Amino acid sequence: MHLYSVLQPVVKLLITLIWRPTVSGLQHVPSSGRMIMACNHVSAFETYFVPCMIPREIHWLGKDALFKGKGAFGKCFAWLMRSVNVIPVDRSGDGGATAALSAGIAVLEGEHALGVFPEGTRSPDGHMYRGKTGAVRLALATGAPILPVATLGAFEAQRSRKAIVPKLGAKLHTQIGPTIDMGAELAKLRGADGSDHSASRVELQTLTRILMDAIREMSGQNYVDEYAFEVKKRLKGARGEAKNRA
Repeated sequence: MHLYSVLQPVVKLLITLIWRPTVSGLQHVPSSGRMIMACNHVSAFETYFVPCMIPREIHWLGKDALFKGKGAFGKCFAWLMRSVNVIPVDRSGDGGATAALSAGIAVLEGEHALGVFPEGTRSPDGHMYRGKTGAVRLALATGAPILPVATLGAFEAQRSRKAIVPKLGAKLHTQIGPTIDMGAELAKLRGADGSDHSASRVELQTLTRILMDAIREMSGQNYVDEYAFEVKKRLKGARGEAKNRA
């Protein structure tokens, strides 16, 4: 059962009544066709908050562990995820990135909108971290424009790291920027070269930085040139050492 079109207006109404969020830049959202929505990621509730601000159905790639819960609750949760356009992807092992890329291409070739968080995981401290190249790879493979989106106030609105709803009275704003044509950006990088070979690793990283800069200019975050998952791993290790010393 497809529930996205049913639940989205209901959730949006509740969000509007309780938190009164604002949004700007809606004129940049393509009304139809393939599109990649790339957003900064500082809170757990962005996964439903941001889509309610975007007048398009958004598809998401989710780790397949979300669909493997045991018992009645696990099965109901998996059914709910599928009904709101979350697609299970096995991201474990060496083939995880390839599986996610293939699933994303399938969504986009169906002329749908795909939502991604280029940082890969939530920011541990509200800063913006280095983006992964997946969004750019998808854009170059399908010709889909990337819609940069920034959430403001979401990190401050967290009641705790595990909270899935923001604080009451939080000021939340979604800023949407003009779409980015990564094919055109790649052509600019190459200049007179004009070659049509696949983008190199350096080119993918440069294009990803262009995307992250576009989001950061709207969010106002400080940029840290490091992957967020590496920072989280280091912080977890430090906490473990502190606990052992205690």
